[in-house]
Amino acid sequence: MHIQAELISIGNELLSGQTLNTHGRDLGTALSTIGLHLSRDTTIGDDIPTIGSAIKEALARVDLVFVSGGLGPTIDDITRDALAELLQRKIILDSATVKKIETSFETKGRKMSLAATRQAQVLEGADVLNNSVGHAPGQRIETDEEKTLFVLPGPPNEFNAILNEEILPGLKLRYSDIKPLVIRFIRTQGIGESDIVTILEKAHFQPPEVDLGFYPGNGRVKIRLSSTADHEDRVLAAVAELRTLLADFIFSE
Repeated sequence: MHIQAELISIGNELLSGQTLNTHGRDLGTALSTIGLHLSRDTTIGDDIPTIGSAIKEALARVDLVFVSGGLGPTIDDITRDALAELLQRKIILDSATVKKIETSFETKGRKMSLAATRQAQVLEGADVLNNSVGHAPGQRIETDEEKTLFVLPGPPNEFNAILNEEILPGLKLRYSDIKPLVIRFIRTQGIGESDIVTILEKAHFQPPEVDLGFYPGNGRVKIRLSSTADHEDRVLAAVAELRTLLADFIFSE
């Protein structure tokens, strides 16, 4: 079973460069630990038609779609509205989240504003996912086409809290028959990426069922070898072959 996921990050501040988007890195790493694969990472602005079309297209391609951002209390937080329009569902207030926000305000000696309650809005029928470090909860939505849509707030600490505490445990159970990828890294120095490729091509280095990645930087090249758990022997064989081919340049594995 090869389960793929897509991420759609929403926010004009991401496209303008005002905010660094780390969600793809964090989600990709988290999913790979349980054998799932992030196949696409898309960043779009705060526009309802654009949000709707991006999510619709993603749901047509993969079984798991993650959406982040646009769940705050301000007028440009329109992710819920776009989802309601796309899925033809009502937006409702989650009473438990309203109470949580109210309590948070009271502990700070403040009165909860009407705008703050907007963060407690969820789509009708969604499973509400607790946000242990912020106000806006996550949501899990099962579509009529048996696809799963996860909706998370944009701040990285909130995104990762919901991902690690609420989403990953459920995905581990749901896909318990999937094993994590086998991944090995070889790090080289004193040789450029093109020279490495030349050596490997001359040796006809093309290990079957093993994905290769080359990541140059700071005068070094990191080589990534990965495959499914049932092909671990092929990864290890490829690593052994690289040790021979690049013996003079490897400084760590």
